[in-house]
Amino acid sequence: MKRTTALLVVVCCLVVALLVGASTGVSGVAGDPFAQQEEIDPDDVLITADVDAEGDAVWTIEYRVRLSSDDEEQAFEEFRTDLEANPEAYTDRFRGRMETTVGAAANATGREMSVSNVSVTAERREIPQEYGVVTYRFRWGGFATVEDGRIAVGDAIDGMFLDEESSLILSWPDSHELDEAAPAPAETRDGSVVWVGPVDFAGGEPRVAAVPESAVSSLPGGLPILAVVGLLVVLGGAVAYVRRDRKSPVAEDGSTAGPSASDERRDEAATDDEADAEAAADDGSTDDTPEDDESSDGDSADDGDVPPIDAELLSNEEQVLRLLEREGGRMKQKRVAEELDWTAAKTSQVVTGLRDEGDLEGFRLGRENVLALPDEGDAEDGNDGDGDDRDAGRDASSD
Repeated sequence: MKRTTALLVVVCCLVVALLVGASTGVSGVAGDPFAQQEEIDPDDVLITADVDAEGDAVWTIEYRVRLSSDDEEQAFEEFRTDLEANPEAYTDRFRGRMETTVGAAANATGREMSVSNVSVTAERREIPQEYGVVTYRFRWGGFATVEDGRIAVGDAIDGMFLDEESSLILSWPDSHELDEAAPAPAETRDGSVVWVGPVDFAGGEPRVAAVPESAVSSLPGGLPILAVVGLLVVLGGAVAYVRRDRKSPVAEDGSTAGPSASDERRDEAATDDEADAEAAADDGSTDDTPEDDESSDGDSADDGDVPPIDAELLSNEEQVLRLLEREGGRMKQKRVAEELDWTAAKTSQVVTGLRDEGDLEGFRLGRENVLALPDEGDAEDGNDGDGDDRDAGRDASSD
């Protein structure tokens, strides 16, 4: 029990000396506070103040002793047993001393402060040798000042002293970045600075200031580049969408149409077909009337006699040419679209390509576009064979 009590006194004296001495501007630890404690040989003390964006700080004081002898192990185990059996006795005593420390700091700074969430724990830890670690923790309200997002730390522990076994770590929120630190820390980490004793802070020290990160720097790494790439992808998608509508249509078997005319001719041909359909509707004519006329001339076979076209074996152009062959060499363009179950635009595009290649001819018959195989064109255009009327009909269809 004597060793257990000695350990508790040593730890409490260290914590209070560091904090009370700092807040009053008096050296916190004069010499080695453990010199008269033969049972305990302290190795190091790690003091951490984790400051949040409101200026409050969670303080953690770790007292570490290497368990290199049986006596040290026994003393630590007795202390841990007593702590676990009656934790309130230790936390109440520590809270009282910290309230004295924080009260003195509040008077010195003229700022309202508080102590809360006090705890004391003891554990064995390998770092890498085996240590006994006693951890004191509490929340210090109002520890730092905050103005326009800038966190200023240090006035509450002005003139603090670290002995050769102690280290101090001051940290700030991830949303902030270091602005200044005085004196120069032994180490600057991502979100914290470290001083390693012995350090005798002068008046106005230690001091740390952290400011909010800028809007750009607060973005995850590479995000501005990703935003630019994303914009390029969106623009590329828009261009691809426009081009897709201007490409050759794809047949049901996945094959693409053959050579086509320019985009302007395809658009004009599609517009011409739509105009013809609208004109036919205005005149009261129907799709059945022209087809009946064509049937009456004996130019087309009965629909029931036309064998089905195997789209899986024929290209779009071959389907049109085969259909015209079965119909005697000529056929209305509208009926071609109906027989092949195509849109007017697709039909016009395929037909235009065939006409550009010389595999198909076309002329106007009233309001209808009539398609004809080259060998049948002279017999159907009603001229003397010089081809002028047929050429004029093709030009009209293109327009």
